[in-house]
Amino acid sequence: MDAKKSRFTTGVRAPLVGVVLTALSALLAIGLVTFAAPWAETAGAPDACHVVRRVLLAMDAVLGVISVVRIFELDEGERRGLSFSAALVGGLIASTPVWIMPLCADATMRCTMVMLPFVTGVGVAAALVGGADLVRRLLAIGR
Repeated sequence: MDAKKSRFTTGVRAPLVGVVLTALSALLAIGLVTFAAPWAETAGAPDACHVVRRVLLAMDAVLGVISVVRIFELDEGERRGLSFSAALVGGLIASTPVWIMPLCADATMRCTMVMLPFVTGVGVAAALVGGADLVRRLLAIGR
């Protein structure tokens, strides 16, 4: 095995971004199922909060796969690509309940009071972690 690609020579920091992104993904999934979930569905078609929750869980699954692959990836170019993908998906997660599929405007609803700030915060955190790692890796190319 090439010494440059060995996990032992890259240090402990190599999978740290993947571990942080995995933790954020798990936090988002657990939150959307438990405390940040909208109220129970009424009879008939699901309302906007439940549809947004399903879309966010699907995006969270994508972020989870990216973050787990990011932990075990050894190629530097693919790490940059996975960090870019994590930043992009994190930005999409943060913007979905605000601009892409807006939640209801009732300020007393659980989706607006709990789900919106929680999802926005976790999405921004994932975007910042992925973006910061991407910038760090792009700046290391010039050295």
